[in-house]
Amino acid sequence: MREVGLNINMDEEFIYSASEVICCRICHEAEFESCKPLEAPCSCSGTVKFAHRDCVQRWCDEKGNTNCEICLQKFEPGYLAPPPKKTTQDTHVTIRESVEASRTDDNLVIIAIADEEEESLVEREYAECSSTADATASMCRTLAIVDTERDNI
Repeated sequence: MREVGLNINMDEEFIYSASEVICCRICHEAEFESCKPLEAPCSCSGTVKFAHRDCVQRWCDEKGNTNCEICLQKFEPGYLAPPPKKTTQDTHVTIRESVEASRTDDNLVIIAIADEEEESLVEREYAECSSTADATASMCRTLAIVDTERDNI
């Protein structure tokens, strides 16, 4: 195995000019291009030190917490994380002679709506179909599944 060496030439002029341009680490907008001030929301340093408050808050909203993923420090001061998203449950519905639903949530209400006008519309549109197909088509109804559980906000 061979050794690999890395030489870093620290040019003072380059360091000075690079530090002049401070950019938001999220939207990459330079400080002089924006009317929004940049702040240091965590203990990160270097080119990722600064960010707009709005950008950091949008990022916190997106990922669901207020911790920096680089330095693992909590963003300060006053950033908020949204409440955890409610998980959804799959509900299986079968429509035959009657409405059946296998469900695990007692707060789920199933409403089937049928009227004579809809039946006559189905019969007119599908006159060329067999009587079995007509019976099947006439069994299709408007179905509303309503979750009656409300979040207490």
